[in-house]
Amino acid sequence: MSIARRLVSSSGGGTVEPFRFQITVSAGQTYGLPLFSVGGTQPNIIVDWGDTSESTITNVNDSNKFHTYSSGGTYTVSILGSLPGFRVDNDIYKTLYTSILDWGNVGLRSLNFYGCVNITSIPNATSGLGRVTQWNNTFRGTSITSIPSGLFDFSTSAYEFVDTFSFTKITSVPNNLFDACTGASSFASTFNACTSLVSVPTELFRYNTNVINFSSTFRNNRALTNIPTFQYNQNVSIFLNIFNMSSTNNGSSSWGNVEELWTRSPEPLGINAFNNCTGATNYASIPFNWK
Repeated sequence: MSIARRLVSSSGGGTVEPFRFQITVSAGQTYGLPLFSVGGTQPNIIVDWGDTSESTITNVNDSNKFHTYSSGGTYTVSILGSLPGFRVDNDIYKTLYTSILDWGNVGLRSLNFYGCVNITSIPNATSGLGRVTQWNNTFRGTSITSIPSGLFDFSTSAYEFVDTFSFTKITSVPNNLFDACTGASSFASTFNACTSLVSVPTELFRYNTNVINFSSTFRNNRALTNIPTFQYNQNVSIFLNIFNMSSTNNGSSSWGNVEELWTRSPEPLGINAFNNCTGATNYASIPFNWK
């Protein structure tokens, strides 16, 4: 009996919401779960490896987190229980991941698929993401081309989005993406090196009034044709490199009312904020110390 069917039965018919993803392995290949403790909290999970095998894991160093597949193929890995942290962090198994199927409801607080180049899409948000506080490196280096609208709608306690989508293939950003994340303090490198990103919503950061760091947020976005307003983000002290190398070749780019950034008192750190942004129509008016 699968873990899902067994737990539904033992809980009196309650809803089971496993965290599920797919990996593709060769015959005899070993795969290891990227378990991570958050605030000292250890995992307490049951894993269905997708090949009729199951394991119980109660510690990030548990040897049961490794599994060897006798036959090659694509397998769906399902995790139930308490899983505080799941962080690939560019590890040796990163190329095995091919799909994220369901976020489930396992108490995730920190997760990333950093370096998983074979992942091309993200599932829609669920309440199972409600405890995530740091979205650092979550989709960095994946091959996603779009972001689901409302991805962070349940992440009301999230405060960091460092490198969340950097080095991906996204072409646009959904409206209202960060509206629920009113406590966010850092968007450093969030969209860094998204070289296919063409447009962003004008009021993308409207409700993020507690942000202090926009360092390299849109750095090296060479296809970018517009930028968001920062009029609602008056607590920002760092705009370092925010658009460095962005829109170097697009002469029709409009940068909006950027003048208000360097006229603030005190003036935020803006070194290289617009470095090489020669495609901006108002590039000449940007102060020397901001480019």
